[in-house]
Amino acid sequence: MDPAVAPLLDGDASRLAVLLDFDGSLSPIVDDPADAVALPDALDALRALVPHVGMLAIVSGRPVDFLLERVGIDGVRYVGQYGLEWIDEQGRRRHDPAADAYVDAVGRIADDAQRRFPDLLVERKGRLAVGLHWRTRNHLADDVARWAAEEAGRTGLALHESRMAREFRPPLPVDKGTAVRSLLEAATVDRACFAGDDRGDLAAFDAITGLQAEGRLQAGLRIGVRSSEAPAELLRTADLVVDGPPALAALLREMAEALS
Repeated sequence: MDPAVAPLLDGDASRLAVLLDFDGSLSPIVDDPADAVALPDALDALRALVPHVGMLAIVSGRPVDFLLERVGIDGVRYVGQYGLEWIDEQGRRRHDPAADAYVDAVGRIADDAQRRFPDLLVERKGRLAVGLHWRTRNHLADDVARWAAEEAGRTGLALHESRMAREFRPPLPVDKGTAVRSLLEAATVDRACFAGDDRGDLAAFDAITGLQAEGRLQAGLRIGVRSSEAPAELLRTADLVVDGPPALAALLREMAEALS
């Protein structure tokens, strides 16, 4: 096991939190977001970790219903839509009520995008967000990016950029960083790691770093999951880089074995 992991395993395992992205981390990157599934080895590793750690959570841009369907492991916490929705301790679906004011605008954007770009993959992420993907329609990239920027200015929705997509969300101060911080501050943990592969995961890395600087965490580990699309900034920032979801699954299995 990489020496960078050792500080996480040194101490009471019930005070360790393991937090993970889904797409590109537990699941390989696919052309159609609907086709994404977690690797069987990753699911096995999560099941092995659950009884040994204080918290195991998936923090994703996906809706929580999607995470429950594709993971659905008891004992795992689920936070979706970059922190806009989550499953609470009693298993109830919750969402930020401030997002309700933007549901209609998100729906209209999705409808308008489908009409304007009939070949574009429009991913309706529940009622709270919509993603526009051109991975298999690269000729649309410039037009979609330009239109999305104009619509964000017109509607006031927040526009989030990734390499081959744009996503509209309510303009609220919520991201993976605020989600990770909320989870960890509410838990009795003193060590934590987060694994992710995309630009949105940098905020989660920052949350781990900030909690360490504040003395709330004795040890923190930022794990970058390498892919052809992982941003260079994320890989530079990471304390440990693994080669894709198979390597992350192997690392999680090693952690479970060490803790058991």
